[in-house]
Amino acid sequence: MSVFIGSIPNNDKDDIQLAKDIVKRNISCEGDLITLKKKLEGIFNSKPFLFNRGRDSLYFFLRLLNLNSTDEVLLQAFTCIAVVSPIIWTKAKPVYIDIKKESFNMNLDSLKKKITSNTRAIIVQHTFGNIIDTQKVREIVEKENRRRETNRKIYLIEDCAHIFTEDFSKLGIGKYSDMYFFSFSQDKSISSTQGALMIINNPTLLKKATLEYQNIQEPNKKEALYNAKYILLWSNIKRNYFKTLIPFTNITIGRILIIVYRMLGLIRKQAGTNTVQGAKIEKMSDIQACLLLNQLKKSNLFNKHREDIVNIYNKYLDKEYRYTSNTKFLLRYPILLQNTQEIKRRLLELKLISGNWYKNPVHPLTYESKKLTDVNYIVGSCPNTEFLGKQVLNLPTNIEMTSEIAIKVSKIINKFARPLKF
Repeated sequence: MSVFIGSIPNNDKDDIQLAKDIVKRNISCEGDLITLKKKLEGIFNSKPFLFNRGRDSLYFFLRLLNLNSTDEVLLQAFTCIAVVSPIIWTKAKPVYIDIKKESFNMNLDSLKKKITSNTRAIIVQHTFGNIIDTQKVREIVEKENRRRETNRKIYLIEDCAHIFTEDFSKLGIGKYSDMYFFSFSQDKSISSTQGALMIINNPTLLKKATLEYQNIQEPNKKEALYNAKYILLWSNIKRNYFKTLIPFTNITIGRILIIVYRMLGLIRKQAGTNTVQGAKIEKMSDIQACLLLNQLKKSNLFNKHREDIVNIYNKYLDKEYRYTSNTKFLLRYPILLQNTQEIKRRLLELKLISGNWYKNPVHPLTYESKKLTDVNYIVGSCPNTEFLGKQVLNLPTNIEMTSEIAIKVSKIINKFARPLKF
């Protein structure tokens, strides 16, 4: 069995059958969005705002702050373009903070130094599901806000795209932020192909958001149906990914299918270099809600499986490759190597596709293009992000990953990898 770190890694047979029934119109998803909202309201004990994509939720919230071109939004550089784009859409200026090499999370000492009178929001990210100390961030924010006028306060936003758990409060998720959001895109903890949940804690902004949200439209039927079709198309890709089309080459049926499906517009990358161009806000559709309800039932099982796989890595990997985190159900397990590409190739021989979050600042923008400067990133400004990005390799923790494969992966790394020395 092949293992993919991305593209529907959490879809079981029942998810694929559900997608098939939706596409064939064997079932109706009408009313599922209401059902999902009620379920999430019970979990989070707060009003849920559901969006078509994570970037839609962030853009929606940032618009509530009435930002202008002189305002700054601080976030870590080790992140995705989907987080940066909504800042650009508001005309505000993204300001990048370097990460700590031990956690891949924002360096809070660096954060303090980057706050200016123009800072209006701070976005903190729980990278790979490793929880950042949001209480400490809140203390930094409150100390600064005590010196500010009401209309110049700093707002704290919590990016929970790499984690989902119904036990969120035990981990302190959402406790100290003005807003926190989860992503349900195709490679996240639970998935509806696209989708996001936002919770607003700030009472004033909650009232304003409730009114604004009424004016947001759902995707059209074709776009909504894309979420179910995507699951079926990627299921077909994965079944055929390693089936050789031309002997003695790496040309496979699955790779050809990816090219063809993308050329026809049947599947899209979740975030590409052109993401910054498309400012848009849409609600979640009934079809996405239907898909997500099925995944939500299994979220605890998914997290338990991730925890089991992380424990295997922690047990079998040599000490220099282990990742220390405050949660065990990691979305991906990062290791740092000198020979990342070699290990990727060796794992590919096991029919295992590993990952590279995030090999560049503001992934997937590249150093060779001018697009990094277009999003206000200055090369050399976040050395840890730039250095670690070139050396990081993500190991799968999803349901496709068995204990036996995780042990084999650990042994390959121990035998062939060269640890990164700082």
